[in-house]
Amino acid sequence: MAEAEKGRFPACLEIATQMKLEGVAPDLATYNALMFAAAHDACWFETWAILDDMLLLGVKPTAATFNHLIHAQRQKSSPYLWKVVEKMEELNIPPNSGTFTLIIQRFVADGNLELALQYFHAMRALKFVPELRAAQSMVSLTAQQGYPRLAIDLAVWFEQNSIRRLEHAAWMNCLISSADNLYADGVLTCWKMVVEDLNLTPDEGLCVAVLNTAARHGLPDLATDVLRVLKSMGAPWKEHHFASLIEAFCRDKQLKEAFMTLEIMRTNGVEPITGTTLPILESISKDIDAVDAAWTIIETIHKEAKRVDVSVLKTIIEASVSLGDLQRAIGTYKSYSEYGAVADVATFNLLLQGCITARHRGLGDLLLSDMKTAKIKPDKATYQHMVELCLTQDMYEDAFFYLEEMKSVGHTPARRIYENLILKCHSLGDPRYNIALDEMREYGYDLSPQLAQEIKLHRSQHQQGEEKDRVTPKVGISGAAQRFVESGGLGVQT
Repeated sequence: MAEAEKGRFPACLEIATQMKLEGVAPDLATYNALMFAAAHDACWFETWAILDDMLLLGVKPTAATFNHLIHAQRQKSSPYLWKVVEKMEELNIPPNSGTFTLIIQRFVADGNLELALQYFHAMRALKFVPELRAAQSMVSLTAQQGYPRLAIDLAVWFEQNSIRRLEHAAWMNCLISSADNLYADGVLTCWKMVVEDLNLTPDEGLCVAVLNTAARHGLPDLATDVLRVLKSMGAPWKEHHFASLIEAFCRDKQLKEAFMTLEIMRTNGVEPITGTTLPILESISKDIDAVDAAWTIIETIHKEAKRVDVSVLKTIIEASVSLGDLQRAIGTYKSYSEYGAVADVATFNLLLQGCITARHRGLGDLLLSDMKTAKIKPDKATYQHMVELCLTQDMYEDAFFYLEEMKSVGHTPARRIYENLILKCHSLGDPRYNIALDEMREYGYDLSPQLAQEIKLHRSQHQQGEEKDRVTPKVGISGAAQRFVESGGLGVQT
């Protein structure tokens, strides 16, 4: 037994041989010790020989014997394992918890979740509680293969029916899987277990995944706690952390808290970007009533002597423009000073978009004048908006002016600018569309199939118009010829 426990299979064989020479019959304990030593060294063939010798001498094997036999087959393919199982059934040897543990671990090692689950449930049906290592590996494999709900169910069942507790890695795997699959209930359960009960700190990547789940399902309390954990681990707060919190507030219909989060961002040195306020925009762009409700919240924040972030006001402008309410957008812009906000180039670009929709060239010029007064430098989007605004008018000469000015300050016009200009000129028979087309190609832009089709359509319509205007000369016959036809041919002279 001592040699077997040390895994010295050759020494065990020598002792067994000496026993036979001295006429000492090996018993079950002896054979199991030999099996243990052979299994330790993965001597699968020798374990079968030991089993045959047991049966030949009339020593009935037990589940422990077959457990060693199963363990010895760990480096062989599945058919070797099935042969052991069939032999157990043939000898009517019932499996025990260790048997199921070895089989489950074998299938887990192969990544065969289906068969591992099959034996796991067969084990439960026999009222066996799996050993910790089997439960641990089963839960981890299930989570890693993308089944967080099932993995959590297995983990909860095991801890309810066993005096043992799963290792931390199993619950962490469940949290990772739940977050990756945006499984809200699983994230809530596992976050509490990992952070509160086990007092573990997830890494920043996992925290971001949990934030994504909180954002998707409107769980601002969870998102807030994740920010707390990030702070405690020394990870700096970033824009995408707050963006998830804002989305969670919006989906939970807490717009006021979403608005105030933007100011908290700036307080912590994090600048909001366009995507940060997108959830707010989606919430208030449904109709004018939603915009009015947002204004009420802004007024409430202002009355509480709290700062209203300029990003909130820009979002109101963007929502108003998307709803076609240019007057409301301009009104919001005019109220900036009341909230201590200063318009930036993004604000003017949003307003110019509204001018394009409304075809209001005069207002666009006034906004450009305001920009110059405020010493705000136009960016690429500003110039492009002005070109597009000019193209909404019958007199569109200034479109070429803004295009040239845009290029002179180092901006490359987008392809759509050239396409809109080409389409406008071509539709009105303006030959400058060829110049725009050549310039477009110089920038490496190809003519899009849609624009080519539009040009072809306009050209076809133009040709049809010319054909209608073309007058076909009327062909008549002389009076003599007319009389000839009416008389039925040459008449007889009398």
